[in-house]
Amino acid sequence: MFGKQVAKLESDMDSETLEEQKCQLSYELNCSGKYFAFKEQLKHAVVKIVREKYLKTTSFESQEELQTFISELYVFLVDQMHVALNQTMPDDVQGTIATIFTSSEQLRLFAFEAEVNENFEMAAAYYKERLVREPQNLDHWLDYGAFCLLTEDNIKAQECFRKALSLNQSHIHSLLLCGVLAVLLENYEQAEIFFEDATCLEPTNVVAWTLLGLYYEIQNNDIRMEMAFHEASKQLQAQMLQAQVTKQKSAGVVEDIEERGKRESSLGPWGITNGSATAIKVEAPAAGVAMLILDKEDSRAKKIKTILTTQTWDPKASKCQDSSAFLHPGLHYGVSQTTTIFMETIRFLMKVKAVQYVHRVLAHELLCPQGGPSCEYYLVLAQTHILKKDFAKAEEYLQQAAQMDYLNPNVWGLKGHLYFLNGNHSEAKACYERTISFVVDASEMHFIFLRLGLIYLEEKEYEKAKKTYMQACKRSPSCLTWLGLGIACYRLEELTEAEDALSEANALNNYNAEVWAYLALVCLKVGRQLEAEQAYKYMIKLKLKDEALLAEIHTLQETVGFGNPSF
Repeated sequence: MFGKQVAKLESDMDSETLEEQKCQLSYELNCSGKYFAFKEQLKHAVVKIVREKYLKTTSFESQEELQTFISELYVFLVDQMHVALNQTMPDDVQGTIATIFTSSEQLRLFAFEAEVNENFEMAAAYYKERLVREPQNLDHWLDYGAFCLLTEDNIKAQECFRKALSLNQSHIHSLLLCGVLAVLLENYEQAEIFFEDATCLEPTNVVAWTLLGLYYEIQNNDIRMEMAFHEASKQLQAQMLQAQVTKQKSAGVVEDIEERGKRESSLGPWGITNGSATAIKVEAPAAGVAMLILDKEDSRAKKIKTILTTQTWDPKASKCQDSSAFLHPGLHYGVSQTTTIFMETIRFLMKVKAVQYVHRVLAHELLCPQGGPSCEYYLVLAQTHILKKDFAKAEEYLQQAAQMDYLNPNVWGLKGHLYFLNGNHSEAKACYERTISFVVDASEMHFIFLRLGLIYLEEKEYEKAKKTYMQACKRSPSCLTWLGLGIACYRLEELTEAEDALSEANALNNYNAEVWAYLALVCLKVGRQLEAEQAYKYMIKLKLKDEALLAEIHTLQETVGFGNPSF
């Protein structure tokens, strides 16, 4: 109402003008009905205060009791109004307030943590928040689609992958994942379009040719299957040799390329060893394979556009399904000296959580002359059985993996997770400690540190827990890593450090009841009554499930004589 007038007069405005503006404002508020509407809005805030501050949820027994309560409430509300006004309009110039910004990668980590803890609802919320922030980010759709694959919501996964493909119709991973989902949903005609288009767009992609071959196998088309696997093998051979040449160049050991080509070694079908190979540069598809595909390129591009236009997406209708599936921390294995087209494909499928498709590829890896049982093969088998909660089979495969490569940190990390999920925390602790003692890290250290720290807390080894959680906070900070550090410091009576760590945890996720619980304990210990009450109220509102921790808080509240607003 008075913006232009204030800007014009600035500091020259006198008290009479201010009083006149106040009267005009009151008149406008009452005549327009906005004052009444504002009071209606305030009712919700007052009800919330009555329930959280005074813990009053039942009716009053008498009119006298009601009036007494209203008087107390009015005094409290007026005091709070003055506090709020003083904070909002201080005498001096108010400085900028620092805001906590959570990056997309942090949200992805938080979602991953929620998956591992089987809190699929929270994981879905984090993934959707990423989509809301950057709806045009292709990777966000792929990540959410992979999550839907984990929870076996294949329809929703298909929608996500097709949305990603619509953002970039030349994105190879989106094409491959659309093809995988089409096979899982038995839309074989569409699967062929996606896989063949992927091989046309990126003729050197080993995984694309392998998935195309697997599709032809399902269709009982042995000739095309053999041709696709052969092309995949040739591309893998060329890439491995190129990597070997690059490595030798960097080491200053370069041989004559033409002479090396003459000393080519014979290769088994669809596999490559660490010996020499026939090609130096990555080649285009063989003529026979190209003829099968290139003549359809224009029509396929039109078909893909048609498929994508029929897709519908409704985020509001999306709900994370309940699922018994459990995501184990992903093991992104490094490429070994001996690899096959099938193991390359397995790595891709495990990364995107397409576990439903993995066993078909594992069967080929087992029968492949250059493949067969390996440490990595048994690790993948063990991981798939952990997902099914078949712990006995998983342990059997892990024993075989350990026999093949006893010093592989991934073996010990996965064994630790297996024992942890089984409830055998002493064995899990031994495996985790062995894992972190290796010079080379396991593929996924975040959950190794989290779970090892939790075991240390259970066994009251607080110094070790503090050290472990500090390593986790340095590597990949999250609410859970800071919470663990805060608990360890609190148990060590390092209250300042505990409060700092818990504040960091709260900044990353202020919906964690356990964080508020330990903040309440810290405030009770240091004698800050108001903050102790606030933390306790939030803890109650978020429904803390740890009964022992709740009992500890109540005992401390009775000892110090404050902290519970219901007293």
